[in-house]
Parts: sequence; structure tokens; C-alpha cells
Amino acid sequence: MKDYTKIVKTLTNDNFVIIRNFFTQNVLKEIKYEIKKIEKMNLNKRDKHYIYDTKNKKVLSSIHNIHLYSDYYKNLINECELKNIILRRYGSRSKRIFNASLFAKPKAYGLETKIHQDNAFFNLKKGEALTCWVALDASNKTNGSLFYYKGSSSLGLQRHIPEGNLGASMTIKQDARFLKKIKNYKKVFIDVKPGDCVIHDALVIHGSENNVSSTNRRAINFSISSLDKVDKIKLQQYKERLKKFLAKKK
Repeated sequence: MKDYTKIVKTLTNDNFVIIRNFFTQNVLKEIKYEIKKIEKMNLNKRDKHYIYDTKNKKVLSSIHNIHLYSDYYKNLINECELKNIILRRYGSRSKRIFNASLFAKPKAYGLETKIHQDNAFFNLKKGEALTCWVALDASNKTNGSLFYYKGSSSLGLQRHIPEGNLGASMTIKQDARFLKKIKNYKKVFIDVKPGDCVIHDALVIHGSENNVSSTNRRAINFSISSLDKVDKIKLQQYKERLKKFLAKKK
């Protein structure tokens, strides 16, 4: 039985919390098997991204909207403990699943994810959402770990610009004003083992470094919101910026 009171308190104060052994090793095996099945599917081209190694061979970088292709993955999300945590954190829970992805971050070639806040993508009016990031491989500072600016949700949503990797295409504009503010928040690198989970809110500033190590750093994530509503104007603005960004990548 998880200590939900402690988990929610840490989330409120730090804006992220690590839960060890969130999924068992048997469940991890099932997830990896399901990922292999999905990778072989004919997905929407915007949902599967590759990078190329020095021999110009394709290497999987990320898969998005996994829940749309896998009933197993959808059920896994609906039945996991994130639903209990979000109820205790915000007092309500939407049944909508979004932001369900695999980040492969392959050894030697894994790309960085620039600093951002999830609500720049979600466009919720209050930003009441939690993301569960689950390690499939050990993840630490040597192979492209996640990092968080502890307590940085207190800054509110920052200005984002379309820049970065496909599938993670928004980043905070790092002007002098922002850089001055972020210095007040401690940068914490995450060290987790397979099956461990990091849960963070939609306003905490975070990212991950590139992986130039000799070990893979795979992880899945998924998000659930409260009954918070989407800001349709901001969502439309985001889509327009994203469309221009994708056009430049062609």
C-alpha cells in the first residue's frame, strides 16, 4: 500500500516524486513485448520517429500515442496507481489518456529533450495534470537522465518556442529574464532502476540530456489530468506553431 499522503505532499512541494518498483519486473517484460509489437505496426508517421547512426542505419528514437494502438497499454494506464494519486492531488480525475509515449534514447545516439513544461503541450487552463515516467532501463546522469528544477512550478507557465526534437518540439525561451529566475531552483538529476517511476506535474520545468553512453535509456510515459478544461485558444495557437515547426523539418 502506497503512502499517498506522503506522495502528494512531495508532489506539492517539489513538483515531482520518485516511486520505486511502480511496475513489477513481469509487467516490464509485458510492456517491452508490447512495444516491439507496436514498433512493427504501420503507425501514423507523426507517431514514430527514428534517428540515424554513423552508418546511416535507422535507430528508433520515440513512439507516441501508444494507447491508440494498444489495448494492453490503455488498460495498464487505466488500472495503475496514477489515478489514485491525481484524485488526491487535485480532487478529480478525467478518464482521458494522453501523452502516452516511448522514449528510446538509444545508446550513443539518444537525443536530448530541451527544457520545457508539459502544459505547453497540454494547454490546460489550470495545468492540473500528472505525468508518470517509467524507466525500462536504468537511468542516471551517465546515460541521459531526466532532470527537474525542484519546485519550479511556482513560476507558472513560461513562454515556449517551437524548437527541439520531433515529438518533443517545444522549449522554454531562455532569455536573460528566465535565466535569472531559474537560478533560484535546484537542478536535480534522476537516478532510477527499471520499474521505478517519476511522477511530475504539468508545470515543473524539466528535460533530459543526450545519451552518449554504451547503455540504452528507454522509458515510457503517460499523463492523466483532473477535470481541468483545455484552453481552446492556446491549443489552436500551439497547433499553428507546431505546424510551422514540422514544415521546417521536412
